[in-house]
Amino acid sequence: MIQLKGKQGGVLHCTVPEEMSDKEAVDGFSSLLSSGSNIFKDCNVEIDLQSRPVSFDLLAKIHENFITPSECVVKCWITSNDKTRSFFESIGLKTNAEERKNDVSASDAHEANDQSAVCSARTGYVYFGNLRSGQSIKHSCDVIVLGNVNTGSEIIASGNVTVLGRLCGVVHAGCEGDCNKVVITRSLEAGQVRIGTKVSMLEDSSPFWRKAVSLKIEDNKVQVCSWPDLL
Repeated sequence: MIQLKGKQGGVLHCTVPEEMSDKEAVDGFSSLLSSGSNIFKDCNVEIDLQSRPVSFDLLAKIHENFITPSECVVKCWITSNDKTRSFFESIGLKTNAEERKNDVSASDAHEANDQSAVCSARTGYVYFGNLRSGQSIKHSCDVIVLGNVNTGSEIIASGNVTVLGRLCGVVHAGCEGDCNKVVITRSLEAGQVRIGTKVSMLEDSSPFWRKAVSLKIEDNKVQVCSWPDLL
């Protein structure tokens, strides 16, 4: 059974016993949500996974079944597994090791009171959840959002940008002037997308509106193409 304990400052410490299987852990998070979803909304949460190895698939299921629907704010991921910690840090998640060093990490985008997040220079950054109005992600490489980029939010990246949800906010890929970058989204609902020094203007009457598309520069302008294989 997943254990909850309140901490000073209103933080909820969530412990996932290492003897639980991955399926039991996901089911446990779902049970937490069904038994008290209102207590998690905008609440700061620490998720303690103890020594269990964590795969990308398990992490995605935790977000899908608990973090995103509960609208909680994951302040820190706690693990004693070195491989899991390295995995978390490689995709920009804040771990207990980073917190002890008082480092500012990319996962500050999850902080409910923060207006923006400046990501550290890594190979790329994966953001789990929806980017809300007033939030921004700034990163020196590629950015992947497993959720929606809502109106009033923005992503500014030196690399490519992939949004596996609705793109309604502002996106600027290749922000340092690189016109070889690409923007991919499952549903294009933004009137403007920037790549390098070029800007794409789109109206809601466009045949690409609310469609899965890729955007890249060809013939010195931003071209929009359908992306049928994007799930």
